[in-house]
Amino acid sequence: MKKLSIMLAAIVISGVTYGAQLELKGGFEPWREGNNSYSNFDQGGSLGAELLFNAEDSPFDYGFGVEWKSKFSGGDGNNTLAETEANAFPVYLTGKYGISDDLFYLVGRTGWSMYDNSSTKDGFYGAAGIGKEFGNFTLEALYETMDLSGSSNMYSGNRANLASIKFGYRFGENKRDMISREKEMAIKAEYDKQQAEIKRLEAEKNRIAKEKQLAEKNRMAQEKKARELILEKYSSLIVAENYATNELSFENSSDLFFKNIDRDLAKESGVLKVTSYTDSSGSKEYNKKLSQERADKVADQIKANLTNENIEVISEGLGETNFLNDNATFEKRKANRRTEINFMAK
Repeated sequence: MKKLSIMLAAIVISGVTYGAQLELKGGFEPWREGNNSYSNFDQGGSLGAELLFNAEDSPFDYGFGVEWKSKFSGGDGNNTLAETEANAFPVYLTGKYGISDDLFYLVGRTGWSMYDNSSTKDGFYGAAGIGKEFGNFTLEALYETMDLSGSSNMYSGNRANLASIKFGYRFGENKRDMISREKEMAIKAEYDKQQAEIKRLEAEKNRIAKEKQLAEKNRMAQEKKARELILEKYSSLIVAENYATNELSFENSSDLFFKNIDRDLAKESGVLKVTSYTDSSGSKEYNKKLSQERADKVADQIKANLTNENIEVISEGLGETNFLNDNATFEKRKANRRTEINFMAK
């Protein structure tokens, strides 16, 4: 066991130093037989460890290992095999090659077997078989051959052949898996970066859209307010007043009216009604006719300044109606002589 302890310690130290995978193994050997068909050994078991390195660009693992095998006992009393009665310690190089996307892998071993009862019996050790990984767990079926007499002769009668089943557990990460994970992490990081950029652009797009929506809402509110002010402004607006008696001339109550009307109603559509009134002096028929002429004159001035074809200008003289006061004095009658406009939007 001293040999095995020293070798196991060397494997563990090397594994830690070089960052390789360490696989601890245990198994049983249901069949042990010598090259002589009559030289059968008792069944046995094994414990061992392997230090494995991984090829980065192929499914190949390689390394070295050591194993303890329970005593070889039994055999024919007339054959030197029976004199072995020793624990075996194979030390070997190993290679494992994955097949069909790691469906299973091929195993090969070559090395030297040592015995705890006599170094003169040390000799060649070799093995071949197949294995399967289950995460960090492994299962292997091997055919093994080892010398028992120090002759290292593959065809010597003092050679043991074994069929073994081995279970293992690997510590550490396979370098290929590590590289694959790092690539996946890099791809994921790039993907996350792209998604973050997409989200940022989407957020920026939404922000701009909201700003545009708010700006449009404010613009519409301002236009609505401006329109309400225009409609309010051109509701019963007196644009001509203080007419001289029986005259069409008037005093303009709003000097900017005829200049601003085209701008104010540039985007509107509807009817602009011009209505003129007189005082109570004279006959109703005459006042009716005079108010119509006054309304027509104001309407003509509006049409001359208005370029919006969506506005229809109509005029009406209502004579001595809709008084502002009782016509009792000259000033009151003068105030009743006026022309108003009303804009009715569609």
